Amino acid sequence: MQDFYSFFNNSDALLKAFAFVIITALSLVISKKIFFRWEFVDKPNFRSNHKKPIALGGGIIIIPIIIIFSFLNNYIWDLSILISILILFFISMWDDFKNIKPIPRLFFHFFAVTIYVIFYLYPLIEKDFIDNKNMLLVFSTFLIFGIVWFINAFNFMDGINGITSVQVISICLSLLTLGYYFNNEINILAFSVLIIILVFCYFNWTPASIFLGDAGSIPLGFIMFLLLIDYALNGMWVISTILPLYYLMDTSITLIKRVYRRQRFWEAHKEHFYQQAIKNGFSHSSVSLKLLIVNIGLFSLSFYAYVYKNYIIIFIIASVWCSLFMYIFSKNK
Repeated sequence: MQDFYSFFNNSDALLKAFAFVIITALSLVISKKIFFRWEFVDKPNFRSNHKKPIALGGGIIIIPIIIIFSFLNNYIWDLSILISILILFFISMWDDFKNIKPIPRLFFHFFAVTIYVIFYLYPLIEKDFIDNKNMLLVFSTFLIFGIVWFINAFNFMDGINGITSVQVISICLSLLTLGYYFNNEINILAFSVLIIILVFCYFNWTPASIFLGDAGSIPLGFIMFLLLIDYALNGMWVISTILPLYYLMDTSITLIKRVYRRQRFWEAHKEHFYQQAIKNGFSHSSVSLKLLIVNIGLFSLSFYAYVYKNYIIIFIIASVWCSLFMYIFSKNK
């Protein structure tokens, strides 16, 4: 964290931001042509929401740029976190090119997350929260499974133009606003992600000319978890829980429904509520903008919950708020 005013009073920070906006935009423009030349594209299939090939691999561009931009703005990357992100990035990039089977892919997800939990989170939790070794081991195990679920939920939800960009922008803006309000601080990583994803959103908005791919959505999901867990470890767990609530509810309810119907829940499908909205006549931009409205509501509720300590009541309201939009998405327009 850095002081908010001192960061923006530094002209170098704004110049870096402007430079990386240009770099990101040019990189995406050039990479689109290269990806098409390599035939590295997402071709339409039975579950696609697009009708012509779209360049795949936006994540190959933006994830390294996020890491470099945040580093140049004096964000200190813990080695275990950086290793975990790189493992997720490279296995996801390989998956984009070769379509790895679920078991090997999940193995590397668990491997990367385990490194992060053991070498980064475990010492923090042991120091400040749980000193019983057995309880800490059990909690860490649940945490590993939870993080793997979170990053895959992020990936599952990246199915229409602009939706993940809206989600990432919403979370980053929310955390930056809360950081300014509570402590006059700025989270450099959240700021870095926000700047880069704003540029990507322009290219990914309807009609999209490039997709994130797994190399983008999986590491981005992990980075979002990093940002949210920082607030949870500082006592703001309600904020960390409510801000990503729509993504988690949509994915979890869809999975439960598929398990109940004895469907192969690990296979690709079009049953998420946001996907039902497209089938029911909503446009990609309409669904993404509605998600923005959802997230504005979740930000307001998380802020109110933390300030007034009405955790349970506000969490129930937040769940109802998300359920309302899932209901809207599931009905014909």
